[in-house]
Amino acid sequence: MSLVGLDLGTSGVRAAAFDVAGRPLAEVARATTLRRPGPGLAELDAEELLAAAVAVLREVAESPAVRADPVEALSFSVLGEAVVGVDDEGRALGPAPVSMDRRGADLAMAVDRELGADEVQRITGQPLHAMFSVYKVGTVAQWVDAGVRVRTMGEFVAARLGARAAIDTTMAARTGAFDVESGTWSAEMADATGVPVTIWPDVVPAGTTIGAVGTEASGATGLRPGTPIVAGSHDQACSYWGAGGRVGATSVFAFGSSDCLTVGSPTRPEGLIGTGLATYAAAQNLWITLAGTAAGGWALEWWSRTAGASDAAATAALLEDAHDVPPALLVLPYLAGSGTLDNDEAAAGAVLGLTLETSRAELTRAFLEGAGYELARIDEALRARGVEVGAIRAVGTGSQFPLALRMRASAAGLALHAVPGNSSARGAALQAGVGIGLFGSLADLPEPVLGDGGPAVPEDQDWYAAQRRRYTDLAKTIAPLSHGLTAGRHTTEEKR
Repeated sequence: MSLVGLDLGTSGVRAAAFDVAGRPLAEVARATTLRRPGPGLAELDAEELLAAAVAVLREVAESPAVRADPVEALSFSVLGEAVVGVDDEGRALGPAPVSMDRRGADLAMAVDRELGADEVQRITGQPLHAMFSVYKVGTVAQWVDAGVRVRTMGEFVAARLGARAAIDTTMAARTGAFDVESGTWSAEMADATGVPVTIWPDVVPAGTTIGAVGTEASGATGLRPGTPIVAGSHDQACSYWGAGGRVGATSVFAFGSSDCLTVGSPTRPEGLIGTGLATYAAAQNLWITLAGTAAGGWALEWWSRTAGASDAAATAALLEDAHDVPPALLVLPYLAGSGTLDNDEAAAGAVLGLTLETSRAELTRAFLEGAGYELARIDEALRARGVEVGAIRAVGTGSQFPLALRMRASAAGLALHAVPGNSSARGAALQAGVGIGLFGSLADLPEPVLGDGGPAVPEDQDWYAAQRRRYTDLAKTIAPLSHGLTAGRHTTEEKR
């Protein structure tokens, strides 16, 4: 038998099949279009995403390896925060605003005035931030006023394949409307946002079977009718168990569009209120805590474009050409607001140390190192709050470049061990196995194969220790200045 994980992402969709030991059998990806129709807006076409999902499922199902090892269950790794209103047939009623979409900023500020950021975080486990789904939904009057049902991309796709619309606790938390302690939709958040609890799907534990592939969906995807569909989970959670995350022993750092450290603990961590650190229950005795940088890989992508890298091959060459000596530069990678420690939407990026002699190769290395310095801040903050990080495994596209990973590890002062392949899709596939009883729980999944060559070991630690201190000082100093610049930029955009 084989298991399929469908990774629903911001920039594309990927289907991957694995055998019961978690070894890859087949994988297919297809890009989708992220649209930016106006200042502060960022949207996906949910129907385009569904079509891409159906297409990659069919290609995987028809691959020789999967035909010889038929699919027994399907689950999803789901991008956080994206949400769409649907009609009675489950069809999208408009575009799906994604995480970086800022249309909910005014509503988030109103909720801050009414409830206060600390109370919101106490209830939801998430910091008060406009990226969460509830603030986007609350601004779309035609959804709220008409009592339209809303879905994250996981339930949207699952329901169109034949399952009932049910959301797991990890994705429910990422809406910002869920009470993580009681495990129910929050009446307080409903009152404060004006978004009724009836708009959201039923909530189920991670790893719950919610239906099966229907006859029509079977014809489109190539999966047999009746193939069990297991509720999807947040992509960072899927990446955690897909890469072998273990409570107190192993955490997972994803180098993706956003950089994110995912740490497991047996109970809800203390001391997170007032920070940008998010937490939610994924399973019995497993709470997931998230910390990272909003831009992450997007910041590196911006630099690559600016440096003239026009495609993936050119970007890879740019990274391989990074300077072999640590530069006297610091990059604050806050190109989409700060990291979660500060939870500062108005923060902006910065480069410190430029001279007439600064080279492209030095700047490339400085952008790589910026992610490492932020990881070091996160690691220190979590340990100070009693959250055991343990060893760190690196996943995502950015982890597959050994030189770049070594530079990030050196900047962080932490060993990073790469896990090859798509850990989110692997985690989703193995989660499907939990749903059909193949594995006892999310803690009983097979270990992944680790990358060759061992962990990226920190180097030049005297220099980097000093740089980490300077980076922390820069992050604290630059915010008051960048706030004025950010406000001025938004005003300029509105006048255009």
